[in-house]
Amino acid sequence: MIKTESRGDVAVLTLDRDEKRNALSVGLAQALVGALADASGSRSVLLTGAGSCFCAGADLGEDKIDGDFFEIFDTLVRTIRALEVPVIAYVNGPAIGAGMMLSMACDIRVAAPSARFSIPVGDMAIGVDEWVAGSLASLVGASRARAMLLAGLPLTYDDAVACGYVLAGSLDGAVELAELAAGKAPLTVRNIKREFAPDLFSPAEREAAMRAPFESEDIVEASRARAEKRSPRFTGA
Repeated sequence: MIKTESRGDVAVLTLDRDEKRNALSVGLAQALVGALADASGSRSVLLTGAGSCFCAGADLGEDKIDGDFFEIFDTLVRTIRALEVPVIAYVNGPAIGAGMMLSMACDIRVAAPSARFSIPVGDMAIGVDEWVAGSLASLVGASRARAMLLAGLPLTYDDAVACGYVLAGSLDGAVELAELAAGKAPLTVRNIKREFAPDLFSPAEREAAMRAPFESEDIVEASRARAEKRSPRFTGA
């Protein structure tokens, strides 16, 4: 259900359930959590969908949207946000409901013109948690977030680009961005990711992550590389 590919330091994970428009079942969500854990040794992760859809949301035909689904989906979101490497979503088509939430959990989103977004919870009579409401507001703006959640207003590709929710680009462009991110100092990346997820880490954990780069071998390597006019070779040490 998850196709994995390695492109140098980038792990490419593809939701490979095209016949279901990559809808998330409990099994697919569990498989993605496992694939992300396996990819944690890479320097960055690119997540996309097979076919013409990124993710059509929860699989209403296979699983009820019940406690089991919410539990594994919460684990999936937390796994992406807590992963110590950048996770870039290439949104190759519609991202609906849980599919949009999946893209929200990623650090950077690159989208094709066929992408569109919505979270139609009001039509499905289901709730959202603080993370969904708060993150959506920070990513698309408070008024637009309320309109999307309360009135079911969709977010078009053009509007998603205009408001900064996504970067316009191709799959190759998304891979190139993932490769750029993979070349950055790992301890700095970990620090940045923890600052963007303060609800997942204690103040002490975040402070330790902030201090670590200043005490690393990589900061010495960065200075040496500048002096030698070459690209740094970071190790995360």
